[in-house]
Amino acid sequence: MIKKILVLAVALAVLLTVVSVASADHSWNGYHWPSDTLSPTVRDKTSSTLYDVPAGVLEWAYADKDLTIKRSDIQPTLTDAKKGNITVSEQTSQFWLGLARIFLDDGHITKGEVKLNTTYLAYYEANGYPGLADHVLCQELGHVLGLGHNRDETGSDADNNPETCMNDQEFVGADLTSPNFHDTYQLNLIYNHTDASDSTEEKGGGGGCKGGPKRCGQGVWITVDIFPLP
Repeated sequence: MIKKILVLAVALAVLLTVVSVASADHSWNGYHWPSDTLSPTVRDKTSSTLYDVPAGVLEWAYADKDLTIKRSDIQPTLTDAKKGNITVSEQTSQFWLGLARIFLDDGHITKGEVKLNTTYLAYYEANGYPGLADHVLCQELGHVLGLGHNRDETGSDADNNPETCMNDQEFVGADLTSPNFHDTYQLNLIYNHTDASDSTEEKGGGGGCKGGPKRCGQGVWITVDIFPLP
């Protein structure tokens, strides 16, 4: 039976409950889009000037400013249609700065959602965290493409600060709002495969599906990563 599981990830996590893999591997539990949806469309539903969603999408699609060199095999594209494979919108919460959630169908991502906490992001941008909104937007888009957090220190600065928006809580800022080469490498590893049916994730991204086969088949929210506000 095809299992549909709705998986939730919250931005900039302190702890990850993922399968233990090599330290250089930052795939998000192997979640990925199917081979017939390698150009998922992104619908921008934000209204705040705090975000530049088109630029954020291009950061993941292209590795050069001339927009001629593809960053990886997965190519998100912006759409003006009312619906997209991925939606980016705003929401207020007392618990997170941003979140990404994906819906799994037989082991493949079939839709994704990014939510950005404009209230808190605007506050922290003005009080010691410039560039935080771009960092969170970039990271949540990376999650819905199938990436976990990047703790690879190759190419890092003297403070062992991974130069990517996919890093952890203590490294945020205006100079960390883009993916790095290892994010591209990891995406290419994820998408360099032939699709096969995955009868995976009753365990989901971390909490597991505890409602039995009927509930799991209907889809559940699973909290994966939680990050306290600064």
